Amino acid sequence: MRVKVILNPMADQGRGAAQAAVIQQAAQPFGGVDLVQTESPGHARELARQAADDGYDLVVAAGGDGTINDVVNGLMRGSKAVAQLGIIPIGSGNDLAWSLKIPTKIETAVQKLFSGTSQTIDLARIEDDQGRFRIVDNNIGIGFDAVVVIETEAINRVHGFMMYLLATLRTIMSYSQLPQTTIHFDNERVEQQITFIAFGVGPRGGGGFLLTPHAQHGDDLIDTCTVNPVGRLTMLSLLLSVVRGTHIKSKHVTMRQNKQIRVRSDRPLPIHTDGEMFAYPQDNVREVTITSLPAAIDVIV
Repeated sequence: MRVKVILNPMADQGRGAAQAAVIQQAAQPFGGVDLVQTESPGHARELARQAADDGYDLVVAAGGDGTINDVVNGLMRGSKAVAQLGIIPIGSGNDLAWSLKIPTKIETAVQKLFSGTSQTIDLARIEDDQGRFRIVDNNIGIGFDAVVVIETEAINRVHGFMMYLLATLRTIMSYSQLPQTTIHFDNERVEQQITFIAFGVGPRGGGGFLLTPHAQHGDDLIDTCTVNPVGRLTMLSLLLSVVRGTHIKSKHVTMRQNKQIRVRSDRPLPIHTDGEMFAYPQDNVREVTITSLPAAIDVIV
């Protein structure tokens, strides 16, 4: 089996570079891997596309959720991937790996690439009103949720779940944008102001927040968590419950499951996809469509 490992040396705030030798050593008993490191944002997408074209049986993302997202986008041809995906989780959040029960110890994760089983999972596609699109493997956030991701870009001294927690607390103290939206959940039309909408192909985001706790990677449904306008004290209360996934019982929250969701806003929307920014407010994106892609990729778990 030919295996290409795409390592993001900047994963987990620059800690990824030290893992190249660990990965190669762990793979030696199984015949080794071809390892290449990314050199710039988005480079993993091009490397994955080339690996698929070169006929590799397994293309492995060694990094965080953003690296996995890039590799997935590189492997896609239409609505299906052309090669199997492997994951070595060395990022800050590792949410997809958590959902798929992929071990975070690097040596064990490498071993599972050769001894694990294949699981077919759904993906999603987001397209904006400017014609840009991206394939998503785990989650999307619009509004407050995306502003949290922007906030993490300025945090350097902590990482992992604590980085996202700190960014969330900072955002609660400063966030005031409440867009008026028209949302089509399949055939259901909803008009309301929102604090945010979280979309989940999988259950977890931000390294430990269960925003869509019942989302499954194989049901051809996108779970959504719509949060009404609320005050800061209510946001703090919801924050505590989101860690446990019990926020779904709150009167301020509406949970849904759909195959396609279209969101239109009266103002530019901040949007993240798998923990990386898809649209900043200055990009002036005011409408997006998110569509489920069933059974779109095989992952070694």
